[in-house]
Amino acid sequence: ILYTLGVSPGTVIEGNVIREVTSHHYGGWGLYTDEGSTGIVLRGNLVERTSSGGFHQHYGRDNVVENNVFASARDWQLQRSRVEKHTSFTFTRNVVWWDDDTPLVNGDWSAGIDTRANCYWHAGRPVVFPDGRDLAALQAAGLEEGSIVADPRFADPGRGDFTLPDGSPVRSL
Repeated sequence: ILYTLGVSPGTVIEGNVIREVTSHHYGGWGLYTDEGSTGIVLRGNLVERTSSGGFHQHYGRDNVVENNVFASARDWQLQRSRVEKHTSFTFTRNVVWWDDDTPLVNGDWSAGIDTRANCYWHAGRPVVFPDGRDLAALQAAGLEEGSIVADPRFADPGRGDFTLPDGSPVRSL
C-alpha cells in the first residue's frame, strides 16, 4: 500500500507495481490518499488484487490520479469516503479492469471529482456506475467526458501481465 497523509504539494507517486494487498475488514487499498492528502500526483502505477479497491481517497483536495491500471480488487474497484465542497481529485486516463461480481465504486462519487478519459472494462459484463447508470447516461449528464467502456486487450491479466498491445483502445486516451 502507498499511503499519504496531509498537505503534500509536489509529491509524485509514480511507476509502482502494487499487488496482493489484503485485509480482513478495514484497509487493503493500493493507493490511499487519507486525511486531507492534498496536491499529490499518483501516476503510472499498476495496482492489482487488493482487498478494498485499487484507489481510495478519504478526504483531501486537488489530487491527480492519472495513467494508472486498477485491476481485480476484491470488494470494489475504487473508493471515496468523504465528499467535500472542492475538487477532491481528478481521475483521468486510468484503466479499471475486473472480472468478478464486485461493484465499480464504493462511496459517493456524485460531486467534487473530475473523471474523464478513462477506460472501464468488466470482462464483457455491463459496467454499472453509481446510481445504476451506464456510461452513456453519465456522459449525457456531462460526466466522464472521453471515457470508454472497452476491452483494453491486456496481454495476460490472469497472470498479471497488463501490457497493452499497439491496437489497444486505451492508447487513444
